[in-house]
This record gives sequence, structure tokens and C-alpha cells, in this order.
Amino acid sequence: MPGRTQKSFPIFIRELEVLESFRLTPAMQRVVLGGDQLGAFENNGFAITPFHTDNADDHVKLIIPGAPVPTPVQQDGHLDWSAEALDRSRDYTPRRYDPATGRLELDFVRHQGGPAAEWADTARPGDRILVAGPRGTTVLPDDIDWFFLVGDETALPAIARRIEELPAGTPVTAVVSVPSSADEQILEHRTELEISWIHRDRTPSPDAVLDAVRAARWLPGRVYAWAAGEASMLRPIRRWFRDDRGIDRDHLDVAGYWRAGQGQHESARAQMRLRERVDLAFPYAVRAAVTLGIAELVADRTIDIDQLADRVGVRPRGLTKIIRLLAHEGYFTLSAIGAVGLTPLGAILTEEFVHLRLDRASGYARLDDGWPGLLHALGTEGSGFERATGASFWQTLGDDQRLGASFDAALSDWSDAWADQVVDQLKITDGELIDVGGGTGTLLDRLLLSAPRAHGTLVELPTTAARARQRFTDSGTIDRVRIVEQSFFETVPTGGGHYLLAQVLHDWPDAECVAVLRRVAAAAGDAPVHVIERLPSADDHDHDLTFDLQLYTVFGGGERTRTEYETLAGAAGLDLVASAELGDELQLLTFAGS
Repeated sequence: MPGRTQKSFPIFIRELEVLESFRLTPAMQRVVLGGDQLGAFENNGFAITPFHTDNADDHVKLIIPGAPVPTPVQQDGHLDWSAEALDRSRDYTPRRYDPATGRLELDFVRHQGGPAAEWADTARPGDRILVAGPRGTTVLPDDIDWFFLVGDETALPAIARRIEELPAGTPVTAVVSVPSSADEQILEHRTELEISWIHRDRTPSPDAVLDAVRAARWLPGRVYAWAAGEASMLRPIRRWFRDDRGIDRDHLDVAGYWRAGQGQHESARAQMRLRERVDLAFPYAVRAAVTLGIAELVADRTIDIDQLADRVGVRPRGLTKIIRLLAHEGYFTLSAIGAVGLTPLGAILTEEFVHLRLDRASGYARLDDGWPGLLHALGTEGSGFERATGASFWQTLGDDQRLGASFDAALSDWSDAWADQVVDQLKITDGELIDVGGGTGTLLDRLLLSAPRAHGTLVELPTTAARARQRFTDSGTIDRVRIVEQSFFETVPTGGGHYLLAQVLHDWPDAECVAVLRRVAAAAGDAPVHVIERLPSADDHDHDLTFDLQLYTVFGGGERTRTEYETLAGAAGLDLVASAELGDELQLLTFAGS
């Protein structure tokens, strides 16, 4: 049997007229709308079909009269909304629609501070309002034996409509929470209905609805359970239907219409913000465009989509879909004849830092491959990157020289931003500096340039060590540098006057951090061990928090607090003896043997 499905409709905007407005119950105002635009008409050159609503929980969007806002522009099956119009819009369930009499009934829960409720309270015959939708409907499974309906007064229009429209003899169990007994409604129906009304003025317990649901009549056969209303009220009800009663998702529909302390508009904004934040289409599309170098190709002239696809080695159909999405976001243009151009906003896609962050040819960009492994990292503190790709991040870089070189270059640029602060803090004049996991040698080279009598040792893997050797050669410090090509999990060279671990530990889980610190502590003896890491701040920006989580996901590491670093060092026999700020939340933590 087919399950529950969603059917989309073209979205039309209609200007309707208030025919009646009256108090249905103390908590409910009914407004009846009508007008020629409930039928077929033309708007902006498009044919508008007659209004229809197929299911009890369809909804229309009302643009509440008040402050003047631009009317949404009718397009072919959709509307172009202004931000102001969306701000004034609210969703409501059509309580009843009779095309023969041209009457659309809407019920409004009365409450202070709600623009829709306040409008309904003052609406008079002849007033006009814009109504959009419904944008679609729910098609129910065809194997339903009976219905279980639950909700508060905001869900009552949908519940009442469902009951009244069901065929004669359909078994229905319903639980409805309303402010008082005066807010019960008389329903005209032919079903076998058993309804429990919860009066909140007499039963204020937050569990009253759940208790009534559990106690309500349960029938044999396939049930369709529907619940709507205040979101926190619904959470335990959803769990009870799903877990205790075993209702599958095709026969269970639970929708939070509102949240306590949050109006419908605020709730809608929260949902919209979440959708915008979690949608993956744009992030992947823009990464594909950057990797293919599309912006550079169309920066100075438009190119036909077929020619562009041939230039970058992809299929025209798929490229068209990407360009359409990115054009909608304002980065490209796509003409009616298929010519692709670059907008001023899109020019940013040609910048080097964008390629560093988004281009698949960049080793730094490959950090994003770890995100599908986040759940694995959360459960194990192991590498989500390795779980998602089948190889460690370092192996991925090692297998591709171009990726490794670009990643090393990115880290070198980052080291340039703080290396001078380390030089100023350490004030080293001579002796042996041993940089463990020092990458391409940016920090060690800077220290040696500031201390002509000092010598240095770099402990690094062979591929990166080769790039470091070139740096030392170019700067003239190569004669004072020894390069040890090995992992820092092996024995670390002894005899150093200072040992450095700069931006290393955040790339490893706790156990590996302790192992590295033990190797370094054993080699250092009485010499200080300088750890350079960023410590989390209460004023972290979103990019700081994102990068911290990414490090955790990719490596099982991430940023740690000062106390956490002290704990890891303590397990390796080291004590914190000094610290200094380097800027941008970076800290120089100096440890010595216990």
C-alpha cells in the first residue's frame, strides 16, 4: 500500500473580501472570506485556477493588513515575495470551503499581541486581505482503518474539518485541549467519534494531554495518528505513538504549530533559518563551480552553457542545474539562450582564498570530507575523516603531492601570522631548538633568523621535510638546521635547549597527545617544552566554533582548555610553568619535567 505523500500545487495570490466575522467561542474568532478571485482569473499575465483545498491540514498564507507591504508578484506557479510581505504573513488552516457558495471559513485563536488574531477581532464585512496557497496537500495512505487526532485549539480547525469530512462510520478517537469548557465546539459529522476535551482551567497539568491520549480508546486495525499544536506538548505524544504504539512514519503526522513564548512568525523564522543553515545544495554547488574554475572562464565574457560544459569537462544538463542555483543566489547570470556570465558578487569566486577553502585541488578544502563522519567521531573520538573516506587525512595528503603541497602552504601562511610573537616571547639567543612536527619550518626558520648563534632540528615526515629544506635553503639558515625525517611518535632527538610543539596537539585525540608529549618529555629532560595552541574563548565567533568541531571530526582532536592541556601534559610527566598570550586566542604554554 502506498504511504503518505505530499502533492504540490501552483501557488497563487488572491485578494478576498471579508463576508462575516464573529465570535465562535471565547477563544476563537471565525472570519468568512469570499470574492471573485476564489474562482478563475488572470494575474500578471498568468491564468489562475479556482481555489481548492483537498485535505484537512492544508494551509493558506495570509498577508495581514496593517503596515503597507509590497504585494507578492505572481509568477508562473509561484510567487516572488518581499521580505516585508513575508514578515506580515501567517499560516492558517481552511476550516471549511464551499465552492458553490463561494465561502472560505478561517478560524483564528484569539490572543493578545498576534497581528492575525487582532486583525480577525476587528475585521468587518468589506475588508480585504491577500491569501496565498494552498501550496500543496497531504495524500493519505489508502489502508487506514481509523483515526487518532490530538491537538490544542490551534489544531482544532484541522481536527474539526477532518472529522466532518470523513466518510460515515469512520472510527475516530480525538483528544483536544482548550482553555475552558466554553471553548468546546459542536461538530457536524457522521463518524463514530469518541472525543475527550481537556479544559486547561481545570486540569493545568502539563501532562494532562498525554495522560488523556494514553487513556483514550485504542482500536484494532491500521491507525492514522495526527497531532498538532504547541511543540513541547507534542514531543512525548510523538514518542508514545512511535515507540509505545509502533506507528510507522507513513501513518504518523505530528506538527508543531507554535512554541510557548514564541509567536508563529518567530517560529517560522526559526524554521527558515534552520533550513538555510542545513541545506547542502549551495555549499556543494559552489564548491563544484570553484573547483571547475567556472568563474574565471566567464569573468570577462559570457559563454554558452554547452561550450562551458565542454571547457570544464562536465555534462551540460548537470552544469545548467548548478548555474541556475548559483544564479538564483546572485553569483552568476544565465540568459534565456543559455549564456553564462559572472556577477559582481560572483567575482569573489576567483579569489585565491576562496580556492584555498573550497577548491577540491586544495588540501585544506579536503578537511570538509570529514563531516559525514561526525557521528562516528562523537561516538568514538576517532577520526570521522577516516570513517568517511577510508583513509586518514594525512594519508590522503601523502598520496597526492598537489594536495600535500597546498596544505603545507596554507599552514605556512597561518604560521606567518603568529611566528614573530613567539620569537618575541621566547627571546632565544643561542642553543639547540628542536621543532617537533614543525611543518615546512616557518617558526623554526624565524627563530633561527632572530638568533644567529642558535641551531635547530626539525622533526617532520619526509614529504613535508623536503619542502622545509627548500625554505631553510632560501632563507640561508640551512647550515644551522638538522632535518630528521620521521614521525614524532618515534623517539625524539635529545640534547635540545628548547622543544617546540606548535599547533600539533589539536590534530590528535587525547591518547596520541599524551604519547607525543611523553616522547618529547623523555627527550627534553630539564629543557622547557613550549606548546602553542589556540584556547577556546567565551567570545568565539561562529568560524572559530566551526573549525574546532571540524578538527574534532577529522582528527578526534580540536581545541582544548588550559586545564585540559595541563591534564594531558601531567600524564606525560610535565608541569605548566609559564604562559603567554600570542594574540587571536593563541597561547604559548611552557611545560617542564616534574
